Amino acid sequence: MHEATASRLARKLGYDSYAAFRDALRDEFIATRDTATRFEKTIAEGNSDTVLGKLAADEAQALERIEDFIAADQIAEVAEVLMRAGRIFVYGYGNAEVLSLLMIKRFRRFGKDVHKLAADPRGLAEQALGLRAGDAVLTFAFRRAPRAYAALLETARDAGAQTIVISGTSGALLSPAPDHLLAAPRSGDPDAFQTLTVPMTVCNAIVIAAGHTEREESLKKLEHLGQLIERFE
Repeated sequence: MHEATASRLARKLGYDSYAAFRDALRDEFIATRDTATRFEKTIAEGNSDTVLGKLAADEAQALERIEDFIAADQIAEVAEVLMRAGRIFVYGYGNAEVLSLLMIKRFRRFGKDVHKLAADPRGLAEQALGLRAGDAVLTFAFRRAPRAYAALLETARDAGAQTIVISGTSGALLSPAPDHLLAAPRSGDPDAFQTLTVPMTVCNAIVIAAGHTEREESLKKLEHLGQLIERFE
């Protein structure tokens, strides 16, 4: 394939350049790096005197670029889907589990019926059995999709549930594609240690936008929550 053709294809898929597209393909299909190797590369490139400053600079640079990849109306649309959903199911595997717990807690505070999907295949299958139209399934996929990704999205789609994925550079390559994709690169070298700062910022933006979606009702729920906390404590 001619280089110009490959570059046009990469841009159509949402990548800045062919190099970015190639890197995403490598991350998705070639399991060449394990966690220890990535971390070893990170600590080999710096020292303990510079780690905090370099990390802060990398995170700031990645955060400044978020709106190059995710528009404000995408955030608002996802927030509305979650607030309108009859039930919300959240699936986070590996490091993404912390993001799933954040979203579960935040949307429960809005009074939503939120469920954490199991990591093991049998437990996940049992929960997916109850999916129905009007539900929303939120999941995360970064270096590569979780093993259960395709089965979960296909099952949700068959049931008529909306699907939402928060991802990194590999988001455009996910198959099947979700109904709503929020994908932005994380900071640092893709072959090295990467943090969850960017996707966590996306999650927090969704939560704030959700509060705007049903402002009065959300504030009432949070006020009631405060009263319940005082009662239980």
